[in-house]
Amino acid sequence: MGHLPEREVCHMRRHIDFDKIGITDDVMFCTVLSNSEDCREFLQRILGIEIEEIVVVGTQVSMKSNFHAKGVRLDVYAKDKKGNAYDIEMQTTKMRELPLRSRYYHSEMDSYQIAAGEKYGNLKHSIVIFVCNFDLFAKNRSVYTFESICREDIEIHLQDKRKTIFININGSREDVPEELAHLLDYLKTKTPTDGFTERLEQRVLKIRRDTEWRDGYMTLEMKMDEKYEQGREQGLKEGITKGIEQGIEQGIEQGIEQGIEQGIEQGIEQGIEQGIELGIGQGLRVQIQKKLNKGKSISQIADECEESEEVICKIIRENGWNV
Repeated sequence: MGHLPEREVCHMRRHIDFDKIGITDDVMFCTVLSNSEDCREFLQRILGIEIEEIVVVGTQVSMKSNFHAKGVRLDVYAKDKKGNAYDIEMQTTKMRELPLRSRYYHSEMDSYQIAAGEKYGNLKHSIVIFVCNFDLFAKNRSVYTFESICREDIEIHLQDKRKTIFININGSREDVPEELAHLLDYLKTKTPTDGFTERLEQRVLKIRRDTEWRDGYMTLEMKMDEKYEQGREQGLKEGITKGIEQGIEQGIEQGIEQGIEQGIEQGIEQGIEQGIELGIGQGLRVQIQKKLNKGKSISQIADECEESEEVICKIIRENGWNV
């Protein structure tokens, strides 16, 4: 598909069906959980712990530890009263590298926890949560929690204060606490079943009606389209360039291979031809010598060998035989 004119893109964006935008939409999710109390309850249900106080530092927070590092954007970045850091990501696209992304998110969050010269002991807990509408590990679990332990003795924990959780809203509710089950069911069906999920849904409905939020949503969508188009065009250029380079390399390799194959074939053919010629020549010389020993004349030898007298004389001279 070609690049859409700006007017056509804008026209498409005006027809976004906001009534269908639910809690699992990335922008809506960030907006809803920007409320610190809702964020605190959300975290408590997933972690199964009491959290005294949560402050949402920001949504769509950009982090980049240094100029050369790859930057990251955290959906919902929050801290509790003790300084523990939380990142909550709404993930609706299945990507196999999510575990590696979680590793990088942890490292970026850690880089913002302590300053140069501070002791590592000042590092607080770092928790990254991916809320997914798919099962990354295909085990039908609703919750997958990962912490560092010793493989040789699972009772030994590294205690690096890192925790990564993958939520599968479509997983089995077996062994899932009731309050968490209500939350996961709401994320899956968009239908609230208890007080907290009803509160979240009311916030979703209120946000949908907010004209300013709608304008911001459309602007963000347009910017994402522009970035997508830029990325597509850049990827196309790079793909063509790389394709040409690979084509040249493959052409050279194939040319060398074909050259070697043809060389071998020609060598074999030439070898056979030369061998036949040598064999025939050697046989002719033997016959001529035998006939000379019997006292036959050159004309007789030529007739019997079916060769011209000139050829017979030439072979006799080359071998120094007396006639």
